Formats: sequence, C-alpha cells, structure tokens
Amino acid sequence: MARRKNKELLELAMDMGGEEAVEVIKALEKKKEATDEELAEITEIRVNTVRKVLYMLYDQGLAEFKRIRDKETGWYYYYWRLETKRLPEIIRSKKMAELKKLREMLEEETSEIYYHCGTPGHPKLTFDEAMDYQFQCPICGAMLMQYDNTEVVEELKRRIEELEIELGLRKKPRKKSN
Repeated sequence: MARRKNKELLELAMDMGGEEAVEVIKALEKKKEATDEELAEITEIRVNTVRKVLYMLYDQGLAEFKRIRDKETGWYYYYWRLETKRLPEIIRSKKMAELKKLREMLEEETSEIYYHCGTPGHPKLTFDEAMDYQFQCPICGAMLMQYDNTEVVEELKRRIEELEIELGLRKKPRKKSN
C-alpha cells in the first residue's frame, strides 16, 4: 500500500475506532488475510473488540471477508482482508461533512452576538439568553460582557479555506510578490 494511502487509512481508523482500530489495520496489512481470532492474538486485543473494529471497517467499505465452513466441525470461519479502493471516496465524504459543519459553525458565530463572564468553562450566551439572565453568568453570577469571537471566526475561516483547497473547491491563493 502506498505510504500516503496507508497514512490516510490509519488516520481514518484512529477517528473511527481509536488505537485498537489502528492496531487491527496494521495487523491486517501484514497478514493480508486473517480471522478475527488470529487478529486478536496478534494485536493482543479482545476478540469482541477486534470484531467490532472489523464490522466498522466493513460498514465503511474498507474491509471484506470470505466465509469458509469447516467440514469437520461445521463452524464458519471468516477471513478478513482490507479493501482500500473506496478510501479516497470515504475520506472526501468525511471532509465534505466536516466542511458543512464548519460552515454552519461560522454562520452561527457571525450571526449572533455572544456574551461571556470570562471564566473558562462557563457558557457563552446569545443576546437573548444573556437578557434572560439579566446579563449575569448563570453559573457564577458575574457580569456578562460581549464576547470577542474574532479569533474563533478567523480560525473557522482558515480551516474552511484549507478544506476547500484540499477538496478542489477553491484554488490556492497566490503569494503576493513584493
């Protein structure tokens, strides 16, 4: 597997199932094909957790299996393998969803005026909410002041632009020459 594709797959696995998903994928890459029990033994992760990761990968279209019946016992064995053909499509879809969410957050941040007491962890309230509390923090009772969300707005815009460029929805800005 190409290095970039591998990195993207591992990042996606981390987002989906954390460290255990990454370990299962690494083991599957080495073995090419393995049962859930073999993967559990290799990774030292409980077989139920390995199965959960495998089904999650399967649901995303990143893993496939073949079922083979043991003639002596009558049991079925599932042999799993990675399937990364759909990886670019899946990553693009996740980035599009993230872009949509960031645009919604930007819309929310720019359409409202917020108030805050200045204490980290205390709520940021809209004008109407602040009025309901008579401009006093509902937690500590301190006076609410208008919240400067310039940094939040700028960070959202930067991330949106970054994602749009990655997705080919916007061209990279040209560097200004002096």
